[in-house]
Amino acid sequence: MKNIQKTGLLLISILFFSCQENQDNELTSPDPTDPVVSISYKEKAKQTFDLIQQNYKINSTGLYLENFPKQSDDRQSSFLWSLDALLTGVNQLKAIGYKDQVLSDPYNALDKYYDSQRLPNAYAAFPVQYSLDDRFYDDNAIIALELIEDYEINKNQASLDRAIQQVDFSITGEDSKAGGGIYWVEQYKNKPESDLCNKAVCATAFTTTYLLKLYQHTKNEEYLKFAKRLYLWLNANTQDPVDHLFWNDIRVRDNFVNKTKWTYNSGAMITNNILLYEISKDQIYLNEARAIASSAYRVFTRTVDGKLFFPDHDSWFNVCLFRGYLDLLNHDPNAQNYVNTFISNADYAWEKARNNYGLFYEDWSGIKPGRDKWLLQQAALVEIYGRIALLKGEKQL
Repeated sequence: MKNIQKTGLLLISILFFSCQENQDNELTSPDPTDPVVSISYKEKAKQTFDLIQQNYKINSTGLYLENFPKQSDDRQSSFLWSLDALLTGVNQLKAIGYKDQVLSDPYNALDKYYDSQRLPNAYAAFPVQYSLDDRFYDDNAIIALELIEDYEINKNQASLDRAIQQVDFSITGEDSKAGGGIYWVEQYKNKPESDLCNKAVCATAFTTTYLLKLYQHTKNEEYLKFAKRLYLWLNANTQDPVDHLFWNDIRVRDNFVNKTKWTYNSGAMITNNILLYEISKDQIYLNEARAIASSAYRVFTRTVDGKLFFPDHDSWFNVCLFRGYLDLLNHDPNAQNYVNTFISNADYAWEKARNNYGLFYEDWSGIKPGRDKWLLQQAALVEIYGRIALLKGEKQL
């Protein structure tokens, strides 16, 4: 789900927010002899968010940097995808009970990506004040999910209404080419000569998720029918029959299947099966969720110094798989093992996988920093610590 523009691609001390633009000022490195201080997961989530606010927030525009420190080829602000991830983290902080005014900052920034010039209205990959960039179907589905979650947490009817409006855009992403499914990006739908003209599992799976959630809240049968149609296409065309995991996309011009497997695609499909199980009570969906979950654990984990870790890249993808495991845990206590491994990884990252700014390595085993400057990777930690806090019943009173 990497934007076209990107393909060319705590330390916790008291955080003082500057009135100036972000500067490349390093934090103090920890002394290995310092005593270990026990800290709750809710505090880890909040402190990680605060670190993002300190380093990535652009005070003059209300937007966020794509990387910190800012890189020479970065544009004026982050792409929508990175902000997507931060919004999910903010939702967890609100669910925990934090009420800080700064938690509104990412949602205020989101408004700057809303494209009301092209119909149907949707979110562009970059703030519209700078340019009318491409509009991605996966980005917009993820935004819909975050708006629905905001509604669930805060009873904000405006968020649910905006999520419903996203359906009009999603409808334009489906046609009969490659058998169905949702395109990755709007601007390449009619350019079949391009490799970017593809039906993407991420866009289709996340669209399925938000449609199922909309059905749960509205009981509108049209959402359920649309979701089931996408679900059936995913299973028939993009699922590996051997291990139950999901491939990445189908190129429209020749139906070539990109068989790369990412954690987030399978994570989204665990969630979709759980949602369909909750809606229908049909055991077949729960069994399918279990099969995907078990296979993902077997395929995607690796051993580092005797300890199991999920992939050393794409932290946000991995957290999407964690969501799926949490959804499964609501119906199958055996999923606790998968969840515990993720918690162990997050614990290790807090202690052992940080750079001199206190930002997290992309590789949570601490071996290599990876893309540790990228907002997307940092925001993933806000989400996972927040979800762990909620799982453990930690609340901010």
